[in-house]
Amino acid sequence: MLKQIVKIIVIALTFWPLLCKAEVKVAVIAPKTGEYQIWGNELIKGAQIAVNEINRSGGILGKKLELMSIDDACSDNLAISAAEMLSVGLENKPSLVIGPYCSNAFETISKIYSKAKIFQIVPTTLNYRDAGIEYGGMIKMVGFKEQASRDFFKVYNKHFAGRKVALVFEGETGGGFSTVFDEFRKYGKSSLIKQYNFNDYTDTNSLARAINKAEEDIVVAMGRPKKIAKLIRDIAKRNDKTIFFTSKYAVGDSFFEYAENYLDKIYFVALPSFEDDPGFAETLVKLRLHGIELEGLNIYGYAAVKMWKELVTETKTLEYDALSAKIRDGKFQTSWGKTFFNNGNVKEPVHYEFYQYQDGEYIQINF
Repeated sequence: MLKQIVKIIVIALTFWPLLCKAEVKVAVIAPKTGEYQIWGNELIKGAQIAVNEINRSGGILGKKLELMSIDDACSDNLAISAAEMLSVGLENKPSLVIGPYCSNAFETISKIYSKAKIFQIVPTTLNYRDAGIEYGGMIKMVGFKEQASRDFFKVYNKHFAGRKVALVFEGETGGGFSTVFDEFRKYGKSSLIKQYNFNDYTDTNSLARAINKAEEDIVVAMGRPKKIAKLIRDIAKRNDKTIFFTSKYAVGDSFFEYAENYLDKIYFVALPSFEDDPGFAETLVKLRLHGIELEGLNIYGYAAVKMWKELVTETKTLEYDALSAKIRDGKFQTSWGKTFFNNGNVKEPVHYEFYQYQDGEYIQINF
């Protein structure tokens, strides 16, 4: 508890002075420390690139932007505390919040921003329930996490049908793969998948023995990065034919440290990066000419700021209620297309892609 209090004080001291500088503030709430910092930093970097670009061209409605990046370390308590502190900034509160990246407390956090009339853009996926939550001043960019389960099942059915699957998770949730079992059951294949929980075993080695004994051919794993990597290592040592799937966003430095010799056996599931998407070619070419490279979640942070600029420019105001009304009337059109702007529409989700890690970078695999 003391650590949490200290962290909250540090957050306040870190970003509170920044609230008094720029004409228009934009805040990104994402992990800058901990296991998931790589993804939080990508979001922040993308948003900063957009802010710099906008400022070079004169700002928004003639006003300069300033980006605040607030580390919530993927802690629900810290994300809620950050929302509460940002909401009492009066005239100096941010006009836009991007995030949070980790969304377990999404409903509570979004209610705070809505009440404070701070426009919120969620640049990453939510669970199915949260994707349906609506507040006036909110844009949900890319759909829901459970789509990862659906996209995995399609790949399984096409390329691995009939092979036994171990679904491994930690605690009470399988993260983005939480509904893989439901997909198998829906199509009458529940006998081919078995669920395992890290918490039911003394260590990854004992869990690996259980999976190997059951002769599972494919392992879908979610949990802390080090645990996933150790499990992959312990299973692959016994059976080098096993194929592994995990989320790209569930890995970090510790993962690669433990899984280094087995990376060729792992498929990473992630949102599309759009580097080679024809719809974004012109924007990306212009940025590359200025030495700016967008990849991974960078483009989601970048697009969030640019989309908000388009909304403000079209509405001709930064005023929250006017922006909310513009979203509600359904007439706002963004150059980023409906791929980025489905606002939680579960009928038109963004589909996940599959990658392998080769020579220090993620390479998309076209199953």
